[in-house]
Amino acid sequence: MEPQVDTRDASPGTSALGSDTERTSITSSPLSSWPTPGCNRSPTKAEALEVLFSNLSNYLALGCLVFEDSVISSENEKLGMWQEETWNSVLPFDLAGIGLSLTRLLRSGWIRLQSSRCQLRPQCSIFRVYLLFYDVGLKFIERDNRTLLSAVEVVVAAVDTNAALWNGEYDPGERRPFDRWSSRDVDNSSLFYIFNKLPSPSPNFRDIDERYVSEGLEDLLDLDHAVAGMRTSLYPFQRRSAGTMMQRESAPRMMMDLRLEVRQAADGSQFYYFPRDMQFLREPKYQEAPRGGILAETMGYGKTLICLALIITTKHHPPKMPVQYATIPIRRKVGTLTDMVVSTINRRGIPYRVELERLSKVANSGIGHILGSRLAKDPPAYEIPAMPIRFNRNTVGRPPAHILMASTTIVVVPQNLCKQWTAEIDKHVEQGALKVLVMDDRKRQLPPAQEIATYDVILFTRGRFDMEIRDGQDAKGRRMPRTAFSCNCTYIGASRLRDCSCLSQDDLYASPLKELHFKRLIVDEGHFFSSGGTTSTILVANKLVRADHRWVVSGTPAKELLGVEIDAQSVGSDRDAMLDLRRNFDAKLDRSGAIDSLSTLASNFLRVTPWTSTEAKNHLYRHEDRRERTYSGFSLCLRRMLEATVVKTRPEDYERDVELPPLHHKVVVLKPSFHDKLTANLFTLVLTANAVTSERTDADYLFHKNSTKARLQLIANLRQSAFFWSGFSEADVHASIQNSSTYLAKESTRCAVEDRALLEETLRFAETVLASRGWAAMSRCHELGVYVQNWPVESAEHWSFDSLTSPLLTGITQLLEAQHFVNDRLDRQDPGEGLSGAGIKSLANVRRQAPPSSDAEGTKSVLAKSGIPTSSIDGGPALLRRRSHSASDKAGYAQKAVPSKSSHVERTQAQKRKRPSLPDDSPYAGSHIIGTTSAKLSYLITRILEHYQSEKILVFYSGDNSAFYISQFLELFHVKHEIYAKSLSAKLKSQYVANFQEQDDIRVLVMDVGQAAFGLNLCAASRVWFVNPVCKPDVEAQALKRAHRIGQTRSVICETLVLEGSLEQAMHERSQQMTKAEHLDAKALEDDGGIRAIIQNARLLPLTDDEKEPGLAQMAPLDKAERLWCRPGWMEIRDGARPPRARKKARLVDVSTPDDAGRVVVDDD
Repeated sequence: MEPQVDTRDASPGTSALGSDTERTSITSSPLSSWPTPGCNRSPTKAEALEVLFSNLSNYLALGCLVFEDSVISSENEKLGMWQEETWNSVLPFDLAGIGLSLTRLLRSGWIRLQSSRCQLRPQCSIFRVYLLFYDVGLKFIERDNRTLLSAVEVVVAAVDTNAALWNGEYDPGERRPFDRWSSRDVDNSSLFYIFNKLPSPSPNFRDIDERYVSEGLEDLLDLDHAVAGMRTSLYPFQRRSAGTMMQRESAPRMMMDLRLEVRQAADGSQFYYFPRDMQFLREPKYQEAPRGGILAETMGYGKTLICLALIITTKHHPPKMPVQYATIPIRRKVGTLTDMVVSTINRRGIPYRVELERLSKVANSGIGHILGSRLAKDPPAYEIPAMPIRFNRNTVGRPPAHILMASTTIVVVPQNLCKQWTAEIDKHVEQGALKVLVMDDRKRQLPPAQEIATYDVILFTRGRFDMEIRDGQDAKGRRMPRTAFSCNCTYIGASRLRDCSCLSQDDLYASPLKELHFKRLIVDEGHFFSSGGTTSTILVANKLVRADHRWVVSGTPAKELLGVEIDAQSVGSDRDAMLDLRRNFDAKLDRSGAIDSLSTLASNFLRVTPWTSTEAKNHLYRHEDRRERTYSGFSLCLRRMLEATVVKTRPEDYERDVELPPLHHKVVVLKPSFHDKLTANLFTLVLTANAVTSERTDADYLFHKNSTKARLQLIANLRQSAFFWSGFSEADVHASIQNSSTYLAKESTRCAVEDRALLEETLRFAETVLASRGWAAMSRCHELGVYVQNWPVESAEHWSFDSLTSPLLTGITQLLEAQHFVNDRLDRQDPGEGLSGAGIKSLANVRRQAPPSSDAEGTKSVLAKSGIPTSSIDGGPALLRRRSHSASDKAGYAQKAVPSKSSHVERTQAQKRKRPSLPDDSPYAGSHIIGTTSAKLSYLITRILEHYQSEKILVFYSGDNSAFYISQFLELFHVKHEIYAKSLSAKLKSQYVANFQEQDDIRVLVMDVGQAAFGLNLCAASRVWFVNPVCKPDVEAQALKRAHRIGQTRSVICETLVLEGSLEQAMHERSQQMTKAEHLDAKALEDDGGIRAIIQNARLLPLTDDEKEPGLAQMAPLDKAERLWCRPGWMEIRDGARPPRARKKARLVDVSTPDDAGRVVVDDD
């Protein structure tokens, strides 16, 4: 039998309970005292509340309460009938401890109750709970009463929202409590999953009411026609992304408050719920939809081009004048029709230039020319009145601000991307289609506001943009006080004239940016906003720039927040599998990190609600506690917020439009050379000596908590040493031997048998190191060794690092000097005359050495910790650091200055001269480079020489020493290159990228891998090498995206070089096995437990008997012997080079203390 439920009467003041309304706590005739239509008086508060409470439509069907053996009024004996209950009828009963809360709420009118006896279980009574909507009666009801709010919490926690129970059918097994907390996101997803599952852009011009914006969007989305003003044809997904940005910039639209949730009541009706404040609303709250956001398209898929398409499509669309300032002007006399038309166009922001262009195409309209010239003379502007202040005799009044409207877009880019942006504009935009002002010089002043308004784009570098923070300051950084001050400067001599140095208004810098209202502000690579803090860029953007729209352009808008396609590429796994792997919310990863970065970016720059609130995390997460944050998952608010702000195309969608050439990435495992093994084993010696002699206790132990800095530096050096390392000196080895031997000789040590055997093995190896003359020579001068075959006999011994002259081992710097010496004398009969003397001079430092000392104090000074030489925890060899100049200094021809006309003439004349050469029977013609002491360098140089003439090459390094050696070898083989180092100025970095992309003769770019994740376009490169494993998948993937991106026409071949059997290989394999959570947990790779275990269990690499003897067995051979002197192209290189700077000389000081023995001192000439 279905229960009988009375229908509600929507008429004002009529109860939905029909004939039983006389039992309510309200009066039986609610309208008896209501003012009649003819009465002029307003209803009293009591009368208004009477009507409000009597109308059940003002209440939410919250849910039901069920009680057994409860007593209900006698009128309710009939099953299925619902009766109204008052606080008087409930008060006498103990309703499971919530009687007091129900009574309070009933008395205040916040709830209403209906009761009925259950049909299936007559011993149970069902109470319907109606809750007054929060947005009803705000004028009369006090909503911040804590007692009543607490009572609401108690009742809401107890109700059952089951629809069947609401209709009187009680089933104890079907309880459905009200979910008081924010609704959890679908499937409890992680931020990574939500970000990668955002819907792809899908703009629709029919959804835009504004005519000109709708027409512009329609033209932009039309695949059959090119975008007007663009040379490049956009891919469909790029059009959709630009169109979505344009649609979001259209006329302001309202959207439901992102913090609200749409819920269904127990009676099937719909209401709106504010979870954190537990507010139940009948009508939704609205907020203005974001008119900007984050362009987060995948790295390498044309974000710059998308921005240019947006700018050029809307270049004639002015910003909207703020409503409060868009007032109709009051004239002294009636204005002309032209005056009124101009005023209306300016006030309403009508894109008149679009219409005038159409008129000019169909007819030579005189009216159009007149109107256009008049509008140009009277640009749109408005005034902001000065803030009212309290005046006194010292108050300084401020005039109203005159703001000029401009259809201009400000673009702020990192310094190193400025030339790339200008190149993209030249490449993709038709000549004259955009008027661009480039502000990349700190010394250049901005033009006046009227001139700025004539540009379509103002391209700022971040450094130049930040300089506008000087607004309101003088040259000394002083600002005008709020109140006037009297001058107390001294008089000039005996006169009554003051020598005034007081601050005046004329001394202050006034930024023209604050005098303009711009169309939009775009910040490229704007993820730096997410780092927190208050940067000058944020201050300038927020205090000086008025712009209708703000956009951040970044493929990684938050820390560790990459597209799944980038993560999948980095680990070589399936994209869907990677998504599933990180699908679920992670309480550790998702409560900080990326979400904090995203929140900071949105609040500091985009100003998107609720990110602008300090309580943002209360709404972005599901917290299952009223007063504490439990971080039980993300709320629906986060997904809706990202959908409203982020523009990002899913991989499966853009892959239908564009297919990049394939990317092939493999790990190349190389057999270490003899000298590679020596270096690896020396680090093993150091680690073993430290662990054993410190007995793995106290701060002397490298892995003690107080030794973090030394440990991180040593491990960083260890990772770099797989390429080449010359940081250890003979004194270091002697000190380690002495320290370890002294420890082993002690009787009261806690040294295990295994530790003793391992330490003794490393000490025996140390003797092998000291016996190597080649190693000793390289360690003294910090040079990488090169093997040369058929060196001229008469001078060979003067250039050799060891006892052999065939093959001859010498240093790369010495070899460069020898090459320059002979090449500069090729026009002589004997170009090698004096080569022996040059060798004696060049190797003087190598052959001068001090005998090691056995002084105990000296030994201690060499060791920073027990068994740890100071050199192993320094940043690198001192000589190398001192002479590692900028890239332009490392190779005279590698970075050329802008050629002057005279230098071009000189080169032309030099090319006309007879080219000197070596006869075939010359002893210098047979000298060939056959190998090096570094397996990685030999392999790398072989591959570069194989491909550099047909392909451009990108080499990533992780240590400055590696870059220095690579640069020297490229110089040796006359390969033009650039070095993109961290230490270079942003201007040089930008220039080097442009050179590599645009100049055909620059074949190789050697880049610090830490500088490869900042939006650089290096698609000219199709061969990529990592000389050391990066061991961070996201960094590696971003580095690869420099080359593998739109614009790439070749297959990209990438190789990561690893030494077989080394700690490097074990660490790389471990990093490949680490989960994303483990990578995020480890601030540095060495923080991972698996990596620590690998390092702590380091063992010696075995040496063969052949390797212990000088000769070919110690060499890492090149695949092909390369000519040393008179190589092809040497003369063009020499003639096109600028003179290199004077080199710094290294000299060895004869000393008697071990800590100074073998140390290098650098002197200038």
